[in-house]
Amino acid sequence: MSFDGVFLHKLIQELNILKTGRITKVMESGDTDFILVVRSNHQNHSVMISLSSDYARIHLTNKTYDAPTNPRSLTMLLRKHIEGFFIEDLYQYKNDRIVVFKLAGYNEMRDFTHKYLICEIMGRYSNLILTEERYKILEVLKHTGVTEFGRTMLPNATYLFPEGTKLNPFDLSLKELENLKIESPKDLCIKLEGVSIALANYAFTKEQSISYFYDLLHQVASPSIFTNTQGKKDFYYIPLSNLENDAYSSLSALLDDYYYQADNQSKIKLKTNDLVSFIQRQIHKNEKKIKKLTAEALEASHAEEYKIKGELLLSYPNLKAKEAKVSIFNYYTNQEEIIDLDIKYDIITNSQKYYKKYQKTKTAIHYIEDQLRLSESEIEYFQMLLEQLKCASINDAIEIRQELIENRYLLDTPNKSKKKAKPNYLTYIVDDTLIYVGKNNLQNEYLTHKLAKSTDYWFHVQNASGSHVIVCANELTENLCRTAAMLAANYSSLNESSSIPVDYTLVRNIKKIPGKRNCFVTYTKQKTIYIDIDKKILDSLKVKK
Repeated sequence: MSFDGVFLHKLIQELNILKTGRITKVMESGDTDFILVVRSNHQNHSVMISLSSDYARIHLTNKTYDAPTNPRSLTMLLRKHIEGFFIEDLYQYKNDRIVVFKLAGYNEMRDFTHKYLICEIMGRYSNLILTEERYKILEVLKHTGVTEFGRTMLPNATYLFPEGTKLNPFDLSLKELENLKIESPKDLCIKLEGVSIALANYAFTKEQSISYFYDLLHQVASPSIFTNTQGKKDFYYIPLSNLENDAYSSLSALLDDYYYQADNQSKIKLKTNDLVSFIQRQIHKNEKKIKKLTAEALEASHAEEYKIKGELLLSYPNLKAKEAKVSIFNYYTNQEEIIDLDIKYDIITNSQKYYKKYQKTKTAIHYIEDQLRLSESEIEYFQMLLEQLKCASINDAIEIRQELIENRYLLDTPNKSKKKAKPNYLTYIVDDTLIYVGKNNLQNEYLTHKLAKSTDYWFHVQNASGSHVIVCANELTENLCRTAAMLAANYSSLNESSSIPVDYTLVRNIKKIPGKRNCFVTYTKQKTIYIDIDKKILDSLKVKK
């Protein structure tokens, strides 16, 4: 594991900036992630604490994470107990993957007290524990009874640090390390605490010497994301490979970059996997419906033939015997034509049956055409939702779910809060001008039809699904125009293309399409700009929170 005890030892040196700082806010992001906002040395620092099975970590972060509108009970309890407390000390337990925040402050009775926030960064065994003095557990993220190690993770139990026989390598001198008679990478992992097999292999591959390992332990961190021997991306406080690698200014910056996208996508997938499956089922259902309707439309195209057969049978009323077929002269084509009959009925009744079939088929044509248009519109709508989910945050996905509920595709779930929240659109400040970006239909409709003024400018990719981008300005500068176009292109189905066409016009020129959902609009008097997406420019944009 890259995030081992040695890595954490180096990381703690960065986190020491939080000491004496005050916890001003506790937020959550997903089911297992928490963010502490700490005010220290006249600056705000955000600390990401992730206890997920795949992305467990702790580090300073500059990224923006979604926070749910209704926090879970543990988050509310943390706010009650540690908001306003000062970080008196911050340390790693031995060389294990355990970080302890020693907090000092006044409780609700105004008594000065200490509390401990303990973060166990151990993969699928990761946990967050809040204790009082003497380590009495107040609450824990993942409740477990008595384990094989004799530890109980339940409120009111006493927290016990995991104990083992391994030695802390940072407590040992070079001579003491040499006396351990370590002869292989496996020996390093067995005898020393917090040493991953990756570090052990690297030390022994580079030089068969324990002194080299000792130097690595005490080497100044040079954070790097590199390609390992298996050809996969990995990270460590030093590059463990001579292959392609990217250097970082700090371990927190490395972790921020390495985990952010993958972690966010994992959270979104966890929350929206059923949503994607539902939308794909709807697309498949409508595609099958179109196939069936097309076959019916082909059959309906023969309506005039049924009418002619009915007429021809009336011109041949003297048939007495009931037969399965009859040959009649067709005066429209001047040829003999064989007409199928139902032997249970006489020729007059068979003629009436053909007339009824003609009327039914003629009526069905209009219905089939309407249903074909509806099915094609449904596919277009659901494909748009799929594209929106690709770049959606958790809150964006929740809004898409709400849209499906409002359109009666999904059943509503009981919600304590009936108050309708404002859509979670993005707001940027460029040249002292506000730019709004909608990432789903609810946001797009709100921005274009409710928030924007008629004199604002509206941007959208040409002939494709994407965001509605609103520029709150009476006049467009070149920088505003290019930035808005780049945002519209980035949040669209064309974001992998180059020279993307983006139309823009005044909001007053945007009209809803009658008979279609409000997310579909038509516009006039537009101009077109062709733009390439520059991720560096987008990352540098100032986001208004």
